[in-house]
Amino acid sequence: MTYDLKNVFYLDTNFDIPAAQGVQTERGRTLDISAYIDPVSKGRSSAVGLAIYKVHFDWSETEGNAPVGPTEDGAGRAALLVGDYGYSNTTSDVVQEQLTLCVANQNLIAAQDYFGPDYAEGGAGAGGSGFAYENEIMMPSMQVPYVAVRDTLNLVWGQGIVDSKLVNNISVRLECAQIKLGSDVVNQLLRTQTA
Repeated sequence: MTYDLKNVFYLDTNFDIPAAQGVQTERGRTLDISAYIDPVSKGRSSAVGLAIYKVHFDWSETEGNAPVGPTEDGAGRAALLVGDYGYSNTTSDVVQEQLTLCVANQNLIAAQDYFGPDYAEGGAGAGGSGFAYENEIMMPSMQVPYVAVRDTLNLVWGQGIVDSKLVNNISVRLECAQIKLGSDVVNQLLRTQTA
């Protein structure tokens, strides 16, 4: 299907990142997409996958209604993954293997790094820039969407080497559409989307 107002819809989820979550720890939440996919062809009907065209990440203070405070000296990576990584539909902590939240993982749909306003130059009170900084690592596109055929997506936050000072909220919004898939494409996607 094409990327247009008739076909595209939005999915979203969010969770809070506590102060002092713990460095080198991954926190995540699953998003059940089983209602939007059907990887099994039935008779004349095609299999259906969820095409993800764009992923929007957002960081804010708790409750999601204000920007992150200027004393935040934590940093980390937000990622959207397809497959079962051990998270739940509430928020849970699961230590991931190295390279899970990077482009070496074929199940990575999108990722973005976030650096709190006081992260630069060593953190709190050390002359940070006073501005939050975001760096996009990977993103699908309207021309080449990421097509999910597994029933679970995961919003994951990987804490950097400095603990978050404040309680922050991370949220994600997906621009997506259901698309028909041939059996050869579905089989290829099912083989690659294993966690």
